[in-house]
Amino acid sequence: MSNINTILVTGVTGNIGSHVLFELLFDLYSKKEEARIYVLIRKQRHISAQERLLNEVFSKQLIPEKIVPFYKEYIDKYVEVIEGEIHNFILPEKAGNTITVYHLAASVNLSNTEKAKHEIAHVNYHHTQAFFDTIKCRTKKLVFVSTAFSRGEIEGAIEEDYHSATTYNFRNFYEAYKMKIEKLVLQIAKENNFSCTIARPSIVSGRLIDFPKFVSSRYIVFYAVGEFFNKIKKSHSNIGTIRLALNIEGGLNIVPVDYVAKGIIRAADIKEEQLNITLTQNVPTQYIATSILKKCGINIELVPEEPEDKSTIEKLFYKTIGSQLLKYSMSKNHYFESKLIRKLLSNIEEPNMKEHFQEIYDFAHNINFNNANIKLEANL
Repeated sequence: MSNINTILVTGVTGNIGSHVLFELLFDLYSKKEEARIYVLIRKQRHISAQERLLNEVFSKQLIPEKIVPFYKEYIDKYVEVIEGEIHNFILPEKAGNTITVYHLAASVNLSNTEKAKHEIAHVNYHHTQAFFDTIKCRTKKLVFVSTAFSRGEIEGAIEEDYHSATTYNFRNFYEAYKMKIEKLVLQIAKENNFSCTIARPSIVSGRLIDFPKFVSSRYIVFYAVGEFFNKIKKSHSNIGTIRLALNIEGGLNIVPVDYVAKGIIRAADIKEEQLNITLTQNVPTQYIATSILKKCGINIELVPEEPEDKSTIEKLFYKTIGSQLLKYSMSKNHYFESKLIRKLLSNIEEPNMKEHFQEIYDFAHNINFNNANIKLEANL
């Protein structure tokens, strides 16, 4: 076993993390290779880490068809659960000192409250610092998953190199601390002589490459807008027209989770320190908003700024979901430099998100944003 690749993955119970694990297993199967894959999972009350792996990550609704024939055997042979927190765990001695680490565990809280700041600083910075204290001397390659939005609000081209910028206009504490930890991680990598790539996915949607398509382990961000209005529609028969504030000329970069996972896996083989896992084309924000609310059966009016004379429903929206997402829907016109990810994934056709966005959203809407409502095929 000494020559077998050793891998550590955090955040596997999250949407991207689960798909990274699926890709790792599929890679082993396709290449007829072996590996020792450690997954760090925290236990929950009455639920062990091992149970979370089997019930949450390998739920029958989420598993890609391509790993169905062998995934149970491969979990038994190659996957080992470490029960713990990212700031408090023991990495087995047998893992050795040449580990490939995929670090995805993080809190995604886009609020600008003091409570959110404390959570983000605690989990995404201090706990991550503690994580690297544990693994820094045993790492061969690190792929640290950040966010394409750690550059903050910017107009025009957003190139791969975020760190040479001298000014940042962050929308929230999440973005600010992601940038802070990015720089710290690269410093730790240099000090401890291991290779590091910062992988930055943009807004993540359900699958568009692997079957069954459109599935995601969580339906958040733009999905949350539809979930909010879908619930409101059921409880309020007469909503009226909803005014949504957005940049009429703007767009959002939405990327399928399976495309992201493939990019993260291949990032382990590159020397570049920064990688945008984004699509070359944004989806027009106007199209996103109209697609979602049309499916919800709600009339909308697109406005350039948050209305002052809000209706009761509008007040509720802008106080909750809108308070986190407004700064993105109002973003200046921008696009992400995506040449490196296209080079890495040159054998995979780039997904056309605009063409498939309605299907992606409608799928989640039709299952009421809950995978338990997916009808399973008999072969699963």
